[in-house]
Amino acid sequence: MDEKQGMRKRVLTLAIPSIIENMLLSIVEYADTGMVGSLGPMATAAVAVNTPVTWLFNSTIMAISVGGTVAVAQSIGAGKNDKAKRLTDQAWMAVLAFSAVVLVGLLALSRWIPVWMGAEPEIIDTAITYLRIIAIGLPFAFVSIVFNGILRGSGDTKTPLKLNMLTNLLNVVGNFLLIFPERDILLGSMTIHMWGAGWGVSGAAISTTVSRIIAAILVVIMMTKQPVIKLDLRRHKADKDLLGQIFRIGVPTALERLSISSGQIVFFRVVSSLGTASLAAHQLANTAESIAYMPAFGFQIAATTLVGQMVGARDFDGARKSCSTTMRLCFIVTLVFSGVLFLGAEMLIGLFTPSEEVVQLGANALRIMAVAESFSSMAMVYTGALRGAGDTKQPFFVCLVSMWGIRIPLSFVLVHIMHLGLSGAWIAMAVDQMFRGILMLRRFKKNGWEKRLQGLTM
Repeated sequence: MDEKQGMRKRVLTLAIPSIIENMLLSIVEYADTGMVGSLGPMATAAVAVNTPVTWLFNSTIMAISVGGTVAVAQSIGAGKNDKAKRLTDQAWMAVLAFSAVVLVGLLALSRWIPVWMGAEPEIIDTAITYLRIIAIGLPFAFVSIVFNGILRGSGDTKTPLKLNMLTNLLNVVGNFLLIFPERDILLGSMTIHMWGAGWGVSGAAISTTVSRIIAAILVVIMMTKQPVIKLDLRRHKADKDLLGQIFRIGVPTALERLSISSGQIVFFRVVSSLGTASLAAHQLANTAESIAYMPAFGFQIAATTLVGQMVGARDFDGARKSCSTTMRLCFIVTLVFSGVLFLGAEMLIGLFTPSEEVVQLGANALRIMAVAESFSSMAMVYTGALRGAGDTKQPFFVCLVSMWGIRIPLSFVLVHIMHLGLSGAWIAMAVDQMFRGILMLRRFKKNGWEKRLQGLTM
């Protein structure tokens, strides 16, 4: 096996489990959205109005997740396994403290958040109940996010896949039982009487929360059994140096995600001003689009892990080659899925709702974004590579400029001045992704990350 084949094999070994994991997550999101969507546009909107807020809080956990992932990957690459274990312990203590703050804050503000997000009066009560239930599960989701990241940073992408397969299955089953009331199901010539709680949107929230609790318990158990990054639950002493390393790497990523999530909140307000049908279509299109960008997340993880480990070993040429190989493979996969997104737009949205108006609005949005998916995957892979190299500041600056300098003002112009509706908002989002992909490519190719690291080794 030559060097190129060996590199492709390493990339695919890391990426494929993560791609499968993310595709399964997409399928679960499809199932979730389809079940809620069958209750009508108002139910979909009640969920959608809380989505940017949960994204915002998920963004902040990136300070611990990405910082821990990259620090562990670089430590393993440098052969410092004991340090990798101690980093895992510090990440555990950090996520516990962070989760407590988020839970209290979100519950305290839950009554007002849907109102601030522009929810129409008829969905506010449902949206508040949904948010409160989801808030209980967020700390457990944070634990899973951090430890699954550390597992991937160590080179283990199969364990997160197995854990998420189980918990996603539990989520789908829970939705099936909790959303709908008792009913008769026709299977061929057989009629089966199926029990159901009939809790609607609240049932979806409960199912998600319970599955997140189970996922967190399982991943903690798995972490206590890892040979290289074993979690020691008895260790409770903070290490300022290790925490400093985690946050130096992770905080710019958290700021990057915060700039995106806060921008999405403003962007969401632009969309919500178009009414319930556009809001429902926006939510469904976001879910459907995941079929195209979820594979890129798998390649992003591969880029972060490989570049991080090679940087730890001071193999900068290997880091560049691994990123280039990852990008080529990702580009091929993204083109295929973008074609599916463009050609099957009506079918994909139609899986979630019987409303013709919502289907047409969502399909138009999907076709617009399908054109930009290759640039989106470019941004994700090169962001992952820069994170692995410890250069997390530049992705933050790029995202800050593209979100607040392009997407937000352009969406306002296209929606409120040119009156292009939901399509105008998605055109702004596509232009943002194109700009971001090009800038991330330029940043990695300029080798600023390598010069900085070479300076540190002198």
